[in-house]
Amino acid sequence: MSYINGASWDSQLSLSLLSLLTVIMFKLIVFAVLLAVCSAFPSFRGRIPNGFNVTNPCPSGGVWQAVGHFNSTAGGETNPFGDDFASTGYTWTESLCKTDSDLDGLTNGEELGDPQCTWRVGSNVALNDLKGHPGLCEPFSAPACKNQKDVCKDN
Repeated sequence: MSYINGASWDSQLSLSLLSLLTVIMFKLIVFAVLLAVCSAFPSFRGRIPNGFNVTNPCPSGGVWQAVGHFNSTAGGETNPFGDDFASTGYTWTESLCKTDSDLDGLTNGEELGDPQCTWRVGSNVALNDLKGHPGLCEPFSAPACKNQKDVCKDN
């Protein structure tokens, strides 16, 4: 049997293999966590009425994909609706529905087409047309919205 620095070749090989497996497992765990985090947020859109149809009120238009964030597509800082949604455990509740998160005079339910607060995940409740974005005070020119963060410069 060969010895290197007082340890057998087999034991050193076993330690090297164990170290390699540890590094691989660590990388797999990090990858799995990142994958879960990155794919979780789009699923939140399915937890609110009309979540896949919230319009971007900025001149660029389109759909506001990250409904609970000031950035329309990539998440980041949460807007008032995102804060309220998080406080309910990311669940559409009657209380969240009746709240006016962005303080523009319309409840979240009115803005998302569920003024009666009857929608639930998986339900077939007929929804009204959207009346706005629940986390952005609109119209931007309204007196109630004058102190809102300028979201259109980045969207």
